[in-house]
Amino acid sequence: MKKAHIRISAGAVIGLSALYLLLDYRTLAALLIPIAVHELGHLAALRLQRARIREVRLGLSGLCITYTGRTGYGGQFFAALAGPAAGIVFAFAAARLGTEFESGFLCSCAGISAILSAFNLLPALPLDGGRMLSSFFCARLPLDRAEKAAAAAGILTGTLLMTAGLVLICLGKGSGLEIAAVWLMLSQPGDTHLLVKRAGVL
Repeated sequence: MKKAHIRISAGAVIGLSALYLLLDYRTLAALLIPIAVHELGHLAALRLQRARIREVRLGLSGLCITYTGRTGYGGQFFAALAGPAAGIVFAFAAARLGTEFESGFLCSCAGISAILSAFNLLPALPLDGGRMLSSFFCARLPLDRAEKAAAAAGILTGTLLMTAGLVLICLGKGSGLEIAAVWLMLSQPGDTHLLVKRAGVL
């Protein structure tokens, strides 16, 4: 059995270096642990379907898993959902343990994991929610209509998120949501079919 290749892009190295410089060790760990749990959820779902992991690539926009195997649209939906689901379970567990043992670190992990999971469930590619919605569309619509529906959902979600971010900025609540919305809009795939039609990329 061939082992999966792990690749880290130059952009990811720069991003991780920036986080290392900007964040203290506890905050960085509280960020990376929920991300690891999220990705392990995806990997576990794929392995349950006997998919073969070919490559795990860390880029500036996130982690991409390439796999082979006949998962079908239902399997793709399940694999996409598994990441946020693992994050939500971890958030509840970390919050409970953090409260019981009065651990600020675990409470931070819980909060970050909950936010990460909620954001990833938004119905916009390339987020997990967008992949789930795309799988649903592909199972029920012709592929050309599924592509257009997935693209429309992504643009609508990004627009609403940007509007909400601007409102929060005007209210003096910070620019975090607006930054996330801009990233999401910039990350919308130019060729939606690459994510809607192709199995094997998560």
